[in-house]
Amino acid sequence: MNKFEIKESAKIPRILIDFEHGIINFTGKSTLDNTKEFYPRIIDVVNQYINNPKHITNVLIDLEYYNAESAKYLFEILKNLDTLITKHAGEVKIFWHYDPDDYGIISDINKIKATLKCNVFAIEYELI
Repeated sequence: MNKFEIKESAKIPRILIDFEHGIINFTGKSTLDNTKEFYPRIIDVVNQYINNPKHITNVLIDLEYYNAESAKYLFEILKNLDTLITKHAGEVKIFWHYDPDDYGIISDINKIKATLKCNVFAIEYELI
């Protein structure tokens, strides 16, 4: 598999996993009600990538909003990617865009920074 992609909808984020270039993107909103049906499939694809990763994996998280259930799965995905570092199989860089007024997302970013070995770059949206 070279690329896995799910198109964005009102409640589903756009997800891109590019095996060839080491890119994993989550963009849009994740407010779906059936996370238990949706995210395990994404975790399976990420785990396939982990089995044959690029030396550097760039993860973009640009989610305007996500619910608590989506957050659990997102954190699980990031923890799985973090194993690339602990196994010395590659470097993981997370670029997380956020609204500076969204304290929930800021808290999540800080939790990831404190928990994982991945390089996390928190990038504020420029509010006009």
